[in-house]
Amino acid sequence: MPPTPRKRKAPPSESQPPPRRPPSRLEFRAPADGAWYDARVAVQCGALRVMYEEFPEEQDEWFDPAALAAASTRDVATLRARFRVVSLPLDDARCRDLRAGAPLCVSCELEGGELKFYDGVLESVLPAAHVIVDGEEQCACRFVVRWTEGPRAGSMEDVGVERVCCVQSSPVNDPVLTEFLDGVTKRLGKNRGGSDGV
Repeated sequence: MPPTPRKRKAPPSESQPPPRRPPSRLEFRAPADGAWYDARVAVQCGALRVMYEEFPEEQDEWFDPAALAAASTRDVATLRARFRVVSLPLDDARCRDLRAGAPLCVSCELEGGELKFYDGVLESVLPAAHVIVDGEEQCACRFVVRWTEGPRAGSMEDVGVERVCCVQSSPVNDPVLTEFLDGVTKRLGKNRGGSDGV
């Protein structure tokens, strides 16, 4: 069963032992529901462990390098594409910086009030006057989004700033993930070379 609560997470609990490396700042698109979740990765017993932030460890995803190496380069590329840099919540004061066509990650309310995050594209901004509350600017604009993923893919919806995150174009720069996937890719090459008699 895939994780279900919102992806914006609280800081890690004080009771957890400190990780050997800093936690990854990654998003992972879960195979089960196609939604994006904050996650971190580790290599344990040779396998890649994807840990959803603030979810029990029973919901972690495990990827065995031998199984991946026995698959294809396409499978490794597909797994690599499931990771990206964390999408940033849209800042109330920066809403006018968005342009049509901008890739967004937007909360989608499902049955029972469950929120999951799926990708969409900004179609247009419906501007509205901002207000100042307790000295902070609050955006009242609406954002017309065309869903590209999830249960509403292909449909349009207008949403408020609190539901919008901006997808970052930065490449994933996580040494644990890169080392693991590069290692599997090398293994794939060796397997092919050996089977071809090269």
